[in-house]
Amino acid sequence: MIGRSGLARYARTLAFLLGLLVLIFSVVTSVLGNRDRQIADQDHALDLTLQQQAVALDNYFERARTIDAVLADNPVFTDFYRAPGTNQEKIAAGGPLLDRVNDALAYLTQLFPGRVGEACFIDGSGAEIARVVNGVPAAPSDLSQDEDENAFFAPTLALGAGEVYQAKEYESPDTHNAVISNSTAVHAGGHTGIVHYEIALDSFRMTATSSRIAASIVDADSARVIVDTRAGTAGDPALTTVVRSGRDHGVTTVGGLRIAFHRIAATEGNANDWYVAVHAPAFGAGWTRGLSVGSLALLLGALLTLLVSGASWSLHLRAVRRAAAYDSLTGLPNRTLLTERLGAALRGGRDAAVVFIDLRGFKEVNDVVGYHHGDLLLTDVARRLVEAAPPDATVARVGADDFAVLLPGHRPAVAEDLARTLQTALHHTFLIKDITLDVETAAGVAGGPAHGDDPETLLRHAETAMHLAATDATGVQQYDPAHDTNASHRLELLGDLRRAIGADDQIILHYQPKIDLLTGRLAGVEALVRWNHPVKGRMAPDTFIPMAESTSLIRPLTDHVLQIAARQAGQWQQGGTPIPVAVNLSTRCLLDPHFADHVFDLLQRTGLPAELLELEITESMVMADPDRALAVLRALHDGGIRLSVDDFGTGHSSMTYLQRLPVHELKIDRSFVQQMTDVDGDAVLVRTAITLGHNLGLSVVAEGIEDEQTAEALRELGCDIAQGYHFARPMPADDFDRWHAGTAVQPPVRC
Repeated sequence: MIGRSGLARYARTLAFLLGLLVLIFSVVTSVLGNRDRQIADQDHALDLTLQQQAVALDNYFERARTIDAVLADNPVFTDFYRAPGTNQEKIAAGGPLLDRVNDALAYLTQLFPGRVGEACFIDGSGAEIARVVNGVPAAPSDLSQDEDENAFFAPTLALGAGEVYQAKEYESPDTHNAVISNSTAVHAGGHTGIVHYEIALDSFRMTATSSRIAASIVDADSARVIVDTRAGTAGDPALTTVVRSGRDHGVTTVGGLRIAFHRIAATEGNANDWYVAVHAPAFGAGWTRGLSVGSLALLLGALLTLLVSGASWSLHLRAVRRAAAYDSLTGLPNRTLLTERLGAALRGGRDAAVVFIDLRGFKEVNDVVGYHHGDLLLTDVARRLVEAAPPDATVARVGADDFAVLLPGHRPAVAEDLARTLQTALHHTFLIKDITLDVETAAGVAGGPAHGDDPETLLRHAETAMHLAATDATGVQQYDPAHDTNASHRLELLGDLRRAIGADDQIILHYQPKIDLLTGRLAGVEALVRWNHPVKGRMAPDTFIPMAESTSLIRPLTDHVLQIAARQAGQWQQGGTPIPVAVNLSTRCLLDPHFADHVFDLLQRTGLPAELLELEITESMVMADPDRALAVLRALHDGGIRLSVDDFGTGHSSMTYLQRLPVHELKIDRSFVQQMTDVDGDAVLVRTAITLGHNLGLSVVAEGIEDEQTAEALRELGCDIAQGYHFARPMPADDFDRWHAGTAVQPPVRC
């Protein structure tokens, strides 16, 4: 029999064993529950990433179809077909008709930067009419005559008007990249053609994340990986298994990978049958993962795990949320979180402003000093923006080199001042691992509810304003609906401008007199371009000049203006009144090593003496590439062309470069002249500019004179020449002749 002491020991042992079993059960339950939560968290992160990738792909397809349809409606293709002659005759003749087609195709590189490699216009017979590869038009002899053998040709012609066909991926014979292509039919003047362009598949590649989530696009027919975050995955067996399963969507574990996938099936207008899959290493399968069974120390440690599991779970959820809402490189909020906060700031019609900032030339930083230095630069930029922004602001990274700053409760005008403060913080030199880097920025400002009452609209308008600031080199630009033109309108306006350059009555010049302040004699005129649009009427220069400068049209426009100015100067000379005519140049002119030859060829053809043509440049034009610009300026100077520095005081040139410029004249910007009688600081600046010009042996011109008081003040300071409404507004040549005949000023005498 068992005594009482034995029963007591038995009871204690049984109690110990029961307690141990309860503890083991609790630990196992906790480990299994924690593992299930980790898998659920991973599945959630995979699902979020999958949704982002699928939506991005769908958005691309929709945008590509829209742009292709817009291209098909472009009048340049209709004009080509309706022009007299056969296609081959028109191609061989070249000229403006074919240039407009090439420009329309080349403009795709601006709509899809880094994606579009080849675009072409194909006749219904299968013969190429035009092709642009990486922005460069193909020569007529290189155009293909058998495009009807391509897989996209027949399906495209079979679709209805406005419908777009997306061909199955292939290797481009022109760029040798793996691509897909979009095609749509053009019907005009009894002819049928096709607009076709290729997009590199590599542009769909998702960047690897810190959570080791990778993304793939897999062909449903061959199970071949088309695009992948990782290298060497063309035959990944795990992804092949998913595709062969026949399921359209789901989450599964194959070969150590946890995979979430979604099928984008082929349709009538889309030959591609793709799976989008995102994947990461799967968690281990055993319940003992991370646990040594039989280890008393680990069992006791498991008790602590039970106590802190709630806190760990909370921290884990916070980490998942942060990964979805913050940029992994800079730690700033990403576009998703910025959009949420902007929506909250706008709620109830409250004021909120957004500053959209782009780092100009950031790609060159990566190309020259490497991506590591580029990442360090972005981190420093983020830090400076956070330090310079108000305490209640949200600074976010919204693109590769784009940042946005949300300013709750701020109106656009105040936000514009803050944007300049942010730019100032970024314009100080960065020191990145013993390498000094300087960045230029463009900033756009939009404020709600005036410029939009929802986050997406406000961000889009701020970005539009940023692009305008970059084009106009203004630094900061507030959103203006008048400048918010869509792509189709821009294409149409570019076509109208090209036709205007070839017309005789649309692009005209107005001439504003330049008066010698000492003698009152006429010192010359400045030619200012105007566009009389046949439908829209008078177009302001700031509407079409920046657009022309951003495309290849600026060169023919400049040539056209120079021809008109030279022809008019020649007429005045033949009439016995030689008047020097000044023409403004664009930056591209100074970067063209053959520009001086074109100018001298024009003078020879028109018989105009070189001293009757004056060319005006700006400081910023020279600073774009000082060495190339100086070479062109010296060639013009040596050939007898008079050169003038326009808008002096508003650029960024140094005294060293100013001394090296082979120029004859300095023009003080109107922004200083118009306030010199009211603002002492501006008067000092004008006096300094005049003294500087004279010390350099230059004549000095003051622009923007609107009253006699300003003219008299400039005479006392020794300014040489004046220009402004006080003397005369810009006017057509006929009006100038009548004005000249009725004034006391005399034609200039040149030595």
